[in-house]
Amino acid sequence: MSYITREDGVRFIIPSYRDVLSVKKTSLLKREILLLAGNYGEYIALQKKNVNQYEIAFSPDPGALLGETVWQYFKRPRDLIYCEVIPNTTDAVLVIVKSGSVYLDGSFPVDSIPEELVVFQTQQNQFDIYLYGDVPISQVPAEGKFSFDPSSVKSFSILEKPVFPTLPIVKAFQLQLVDVILKEQGIGTFPIKKVTLSLLVLGLVWMAWVYLKGHRKEITIPQAFVSVVNPYQVYMSKLSSPNPAAQIHEIVNDISLLFTIPGWYPHAFAYSAADNKGLSALVTSSGARTNVLYDWANKNKVQVELRSDGFYLVMALASGNRPVPTTIYKLDHVIANLIDRLSYIVPGNPIGITTYLNQGRYLETQVTISFDNLSPTTLNVVGQQLKMLPLVLSKVALTATNGSLSGSIVLTALGN
Repeated sequence: MSYITREDGVRFIIPSYRDVLSVKKTSLLKREILLLAGNYGEYIALQKKNVNQYEIAFSPDPGALLGETVWQYFKRPRDLIYCEVIPNTTDAVLVIVKSGSVYLDGSFPVDSIPEELVVFQTQQNQFDIYLYGDVPISQVPAEGKFSFDPSSVKSFSILEKPVFPTLPIVKAFQLQLVDVILKEQGIGTFPIKKVTLSLLVLGLVWMAWVYLKGHRKEITIPQAFVSVVNPYQVYMSKLSSPNPAAQIHEIVNDISLLFTIPGWYPHAFAYSAADNKGLSALVTSSGARTNVLYDWANKNKVQVELRSDGFYLVMALASGNRPVPTTIYKLDHVIANLIDRLSYIVPGNPIGITTYLNQGRYLETQVTISFDNLSPTTLNVVGQQLKMLPLVLSKVALTATNGSLSGSIVLTALGN
């Protein structure tokens, strides 16, 4: 049965399919959801799991998700087991949550419940357990009942009254037609939020330019030494390098492309200005052969390197150099401005700064931007905060987990 109808007529859905979908392009996400809906039901519930993942459930029938509604009622514990007998039947409602996601939910014959739980005897969990009625689960070993190892139990509660007959409905867990949900979530529609964010970024860049313009001084070269030496030559040469904002944008595009390799997954990315080799990515197979990797690399003009720890793909960065700078800014103001810009994008204080190094006519310091679980889109927005600042990209080190990126960007900041 795909649903349980309560005595008051409320229908609780046991989805025909659940999944976690990673956000690529919204158009691709929409297409994937529509394809799944065609197979598993046109009613869906969609919740954002993190910055670039959605939890989704499909059903051919409307109603409220059973597992998620129960999980919400018990205040969303990380691991949950809830079991309650259904009056005047030989069945019981069973909901199991693992690591914050519904693992199993539905109505089961009471005698079969131990079979559903036996898999957890060999797993490490910390379950909050809630029981009502004569269900075959006990806190201590008992004949005919299932009991957990004490190390797997965080709490064990026998409820004084049933929960299911009065379980409140949560709007977020009600399944609706797929077109309605996609419109509400803005998936495959005009990206108003992204446009607003882009306008905000442009506004920040403009304000930063106005601010820095008021705290700059022209680089003047003493006339007596023009034919001999330019004291700002090193400063000017370093800032004639590629624009870090353009480099981060190119790196994000390359990473997004790497996520499209059939049967292969990129796990780590690295860039170093010192070796001038471009972006390298460690990739591992999820079942595909190496000829698939080489064919994809050849098609996308990417170099494959076999190293001691696996296959790497190397992608050259083609960002052009910036014009020669004609001004120099206070280094304190550069750092402060960068911190202000990033505060709108990355929570907390993600910046680390080394001691200022005196280079004669100018100062420089190493700036490290650290972050966790950013989507490629958000990382690109971080990169745009580097525009119009006297910064040089030194290193990038990233790891990928379920499409999210964590790691650091290392820059050199210059000023006086």
